[in-house]
Amino acid sequence: MTTEFPKTFTFLNGRTVNRVGYGAMRLTGQPRNFGPFADWQGGIDLLRRARDLGVSHIDTARAYGPHENEKLIADALLRADGTYGDMFIASKGGVEKSATSITRDTSPETMKRHVNESLANLRTDKIDLYYVHAPDGTTPIAESVAALDEMRQRGKIDMIGVSNVSLDQVKEALAVAPIAAVQNRYSSADVRDAEQEDMIDWLNMKGIAFVPHGPLGAHPMKQGAAVDPKQALRALLARAPNVLVIPGTTTTAHLEENAAALAQ
Repeated sequence: MTTEFPKTFTFLNGRTVNRVGYGAMRLTGQPRNFGPFADWQGGIDLLRRARDLGVSHIDTARAYGPHENEKLIADALLRADGTYGDMFIASKGGVEKSATSITRDTSPETMKRHVNESLANLRTDKIDLYYVHAPDGTTPIAESVAALDEMRQRGKIDMIGVSNVSLDQVKEALAVAPIAAVQNRYSSADVRDAEQEDMIDWLNMKGIAFVPHGPLGAHPMKQGAAVDPKQALRALLARAPNVLVIPGTTTTAHLEENAAALAQ
């Protein structure tokens, strides 16, 4: 029996993306590695193959690399006219990296600085979607989002997202600015959390995208999915029409398998 589901999702501002995107984190190593991916050209080729397969939603973050992941995406996908065309680029700020530590800082000043740094890395004037990467435990989510809303009103980002958050934090964020997407860990291989399930349905009613990170159950510090990729991705796509998956890989074969999850 074939499972039918929409192949695209349209954000509240009218922007439409394919529901299978690509999470680029692995292209510049694991979270505690630093510097560019050893095969920079290989990363460029993979991103361009994703584009050719119709994958339009590319997910990155200032912290990946750090900086290098966004720069790789620019090298691969920025067009001669200085735009990304139909590609939809999502990034994140609020995580600080050094050679010895990773810390969260979602203070308004840092969020605005990170947006500007991401703009420079991506060599663009506006980023399609920018997330609060993860609340820092000190700064209220409303303050972090208010800073991003200032950047949105200044034309530097188009939409705001929040990541690694509870439903209560989503509601706090919505009280100060429109939220386009929520990115939390969620997969068929993970133990299902009742609040997360409720969140997906609540967001769907609001027209807000839910973007699972780790959609194949892979641990972010390790390689490899815990489930059959196509089956797992299709299960998530069938879960609700607002679910957008962003599986990551460093191989063309796996990229093509993941992209095929949209095929009926």
